[in-house]
Amino acid sequence: MYRDLLLEIGTEEMPAHFLDPAIEQIYNFSLNYFKNKNISYKDIKVWATPRRLVLYVVDLAEMQEAQEDEIRGPAAHIAYKDGAWTEAAKKFVEQYRASLYDLYIKETPKGRYVFLKKVKEGEKTISLLPSFIEELLKNVRFPKMMRWGNVNFSFGRPIRWLVVLYGNEVVDIEIAGVKSSRFSRPPRFLPQDPIEIEEASSYLEIMRKNYVIVDHVERKNKILEQINKIAKSNSFVPDYDSELLDEVTYLVEYPTALIGSFEEKYLNLPEVVLRVTMEKKQRYFPLINREGRLVNKFIVIRNGTKDYAEIVIEGNEKVLKARLADAEYYYNEDIKYPLERYAEKLSGIIFQEQLGTIRDKVERVRNLVRQIGKILYLKEEEFKLLDRAVDLYKADLGTLMVSEYPELHGTMGSIYAKISGERDPIPQIIGDYIYPRTLEDSIPKHPLSLVLSVADRVDSLVGYFALDLFPSGSEDPIGLRRITGGLLKILIEGGLRLNVREVLEYAWKNYNFDEENLKDQLEKGISFIVQRLRNMLLDKYPLDVVEAVINVGYEELWKLGKRLNFLMAFKDSKYYEKVVKALNRLYRILPQNFVPIVVKPELQISSYERRLYDDFIKIRDEIGKEIMGANYNVLINYEFLGNFSEDIEAFFDNVLVMSPNEEERVNRLSLLWEIKTLLWEICDWSKLS
Repeated sequence: MYRDLLLEIGTEEMPAHFLDPAIEQIYNFSLNYFKNKNISYKDIKVWATPRRLVLYVVDLAEMQEAQEDEIRGPAAHIAYKDGAWTEAAKKFVEQYRASLYDLYIKETPKGRYVFLKKVKEGEKTISLLPSFIEELLKNVRFPKMMRWGNVNFSFGRPIRWLVVLYGNEVVDIEIAGVKSSRFSRPPRFLPQDPIEIEEASSYLEIMRKNYVIVDHVERKNKILEQINKIAKSNSFVPDYDSELLDEVTYLVEYPTALIGSFEEKYLNLPEVVLRVTMEKKQRYFPLINREGRLVNKFIVIRNGTKDYAEIVIEGNEKVLKARLADAEYYYNEDIKYPLERYAEKLSGIIFQEQLGTIRDKVERVRNLVRQIGKILYLKEEEFKLLDRAVDLYKADLGTLMVSEYPELHGTMGSIYAKISGERDPIPQIIGDYIYPRTLEDSIPKHPLSLVLSVADRVDSLVGYFALDLFPSGSEDPIGLRRITGGLLKILIEGGLRLNVREVLEYAWKNYNFDEENLKDQLEKGISFIVQRLRNMLLDKYPLDVVEAVINVGYEELWKLGKRLNFLMAFKDSKYYEKVVKALNRLYRILPQNFVPIVVKPELQISSYERRLYDDFIKIRDEIGKEIMGANYNVLINYEFLGNFSEDIEAFFDNVLVMSPNEEERVNRLSLLWEIKTLLWEICDWSKLS
């Protein structure tokens, strides 16, 4: 028999960014629990609103499945002699209340043993649910945990009610001083009369009738439908960041879209200011006309019905007007002076208490930019452009606009640089250096922006490493993972021929740290970067590919990116399996600490040995320079790889590599070493499956 399980955790309003991670955790915990407990089900669903997290399990079996355990007893020669069970066998079955007829003998890697199968009957599911729910709630972690009242319990927000139904039966449980029941609660905009849920299967429909759309996917689609309908009826097009839709979905329980407007004069503000004001500050959806220009209209999502819509629209218009009036004032005040004047304020803005001011950071970054420029052989004109960009790239932190809208740092600097008459491409460098802010962002397009972006991030990382400000679990208050991710993305995709360790060491010297023992912190920081790199890559690439490229070196990330692209393409090659198999065979025979000599062709007495040597010379001469120059894709259509792989196999099948003659042995191993040295420039082939 089966019944649906409903668990509704009612809370105070939770921040939108709490909900997606919570949904994933609840789903994974439930999946693993029912699997480990051998309780079958049809489907697991997890939904969320600002006030409730909901687990719904479809057709959850009323009983655990019976478990059959195989228990090993004494060795067969002890338990069974002369065609009869011995005293040892009898004691074994008595211990488990079984019969001698239940015994059987089975061969194992350790020999023949006596075995017994014991069937354990399953428990009733409803008796396991209280402990399951308690463990579930204890294991859900939020970016910030909260305690409330006198209860000894932590959660993302205070728990106010619990609905726990198995079919139509209430599962009796008390958590954080809250007892389970069949009564849910309506949204905030309605009287708080309890909503009775008679049966788990009726939950969604009952909640809809009480103006709660529990399923966040359904809620999101409803928002989209309303936005598009309003926009189309007014001949506009919604134009917004996709994150806004996700956030608003988690801010409301019953969405109603309404259209509002603001004075046309505010369209004279930079578009990015209007968008940040509407999207980030007010969670409004901007609209554009058919020509792609922003219009003085917006869509707001109300948590509630259409009742009193005019009052709601008017209220939102007043709030937006006040914000835009402030933004207009900040903008007009800021452009009274050239951008470089605001750079004078940087000495009074703290970067980090122990690392100095923003002005201190700017000067460190200036030194680092010059050092990176030398590595990259920048031209004198490029040095001049970068030096001027460094003068100004933090200047907008001293403006009124960025003081109020920190997320516009860099963007406003670029706008103000243009207004101040700075020559191209300085405004672009200033505006692009902040990217990528997330791993989904694109990297800067201008190569000099890439240099400034790397220098700024490396300076921050090294300072934070020295102060041991590493993330702890899910806590990352200064965004070290984000900064590191941005740096790695730039170095992998940007083509800057930099050694990440070398650049970090330059930055370390710029700080002039006094304490010698702080050098250990730099190594700890490099380990953190490598771990972050591995995690980033595993989100996109198979494990064997990630290990293969990291194992030959992570420091030159521009090469790492090329290696990844090559391997993902080469896996589809007809030569892939043959090459990997042959090179793995080569790798396994080479001693770890082998010291090679110059290969002597005159010592090659076997035709298989000479052929493999000729193969190596051919590959080295034809594509060796390409490989060492990181043009690994040259191998993808290199047909000789087929012959080469076969000749490696033939060599091992017909030549005694570990010859008793030391001169022959060292010469043969040196040939294999030469091949490995060339081809391991691409990746560690031994890691590939």
